[in-house]
Amino acid sequence: MSVTLTRGPYLQWVTTNSIIVVWDTDVAADSRVEYGLTPEYGVITTDPTLATHHAMTLTNLLPYTFYHYRVSSGGATLGQAGTFRTAAPPMQPDFSFVVYGDTRTGIADHQSVVGLIVALAPDFVIHTGDMVNKGGDVAEWDTFFSVEQDLLRSIPQFPVIGNHEQEHGNYFDAFHLPNNERWYSFDYGQVHFVMLQVDGFADYAPGTPQYEWLENDLASSNQKWKIVTFHQPVYSSGEYGRGPHVKALQNYLVPLFERHNVSMVFSGHDHLYERSVANEITYIISGGGGAPLYDQGNDNLYSVYFDSIVHLVYVTVEGDRLSCVGIKPDGTTFDPFTLTRTAANSQP
Repeated sequence: MSVTLTRGPYLQWVTTNSIIVVWDTDVAADSRVEYGLTPEYGVITTDPTLATHHAMTLTNLLPYTFYHYRVSSGGATLGQAGTFRTAAPPMQPDFSFVVYGDTRTGIADHQSVVGLIVALAPDFVIHTGDMVNKGGDVAEWDTFFSVEQDLLRSIPQFPVIGNHEQEHGNYFDAFHLPNNERWYSFDYGQVHFVMLQVDGFADYAPGTPQYEWLENDLASSNQKWKIVTFHQPVYSSGEYGRGPHVKALQNYLVPLFERHNVSMVFSGHDHLYERSVANEITYIISGGGGAPLYDQGNDNLYSVYFDSIVHLVYVTVEGDRLSCVGIKPDGTTFDPFTLTRTAANSQP
């Protein structure tokens, strides 16, 4: 039987001792992953179940350690061999990650951002949503994974759902995330990350399941840093900086962030970069991953820095210090700033 790789391999849901390796094939076949600390691998995990969507969980791994791996189905090795790094435990205070989003239809700009991320080699990436233009179009998802294949083969991605994903099953089929896959959280080093569904479809008003989950999740975390990500921004000088959904975010979620010592909030939706600071919380819009850029057209009293530009945000965590910088595809940096664990800004 001839088996052809149609997507992947790509990495999902990394923890300190496990990771999910995912790939798709054109015909139903078995699943096999070889992995180990060297290119000779040494460990094999298999699943004889015939499937076209393969998701293998590798377990009993060492924390914050590099591994080599390759996948096969139907007796044939598929795609390029890859590497991955397991998540950092709390005693590992230093690591890096990248935030970007709104990749959508701009293939050339999307490719340039992905190429820069691969060169930066962060420990993981966060996508702020709107990966594709139409969540129900399989061809758009194929394009997304084709553009991102060199990145996702070696660097795990933690996404949030955007309005253009349209709550479609294609999103939930592609990504393997905890909880209900709509909102979830994870610890990495000394940071607690919270990922929400704020996309115009899900409700987050007090008393709703997402609100109650969020309040309990933030209250139960004692991590040094708390970072929240969701698609629609709280404060924006762009097109989506006004309207009932903005007031809802400010009335419902912001009080929770302030009460539970959230340090940073990342969003997308507006195709631009903006940093706002309100009550010692830093809000960043990173929506310059490829979609058509938006101009400044709304008053934002909390804005510190604005630019309508293709970009990513590179974040380094070093114990009590968290540093961010925007980077353009040509490597030019902008808006560097540093926070301390008390969320006090060290402005440039």
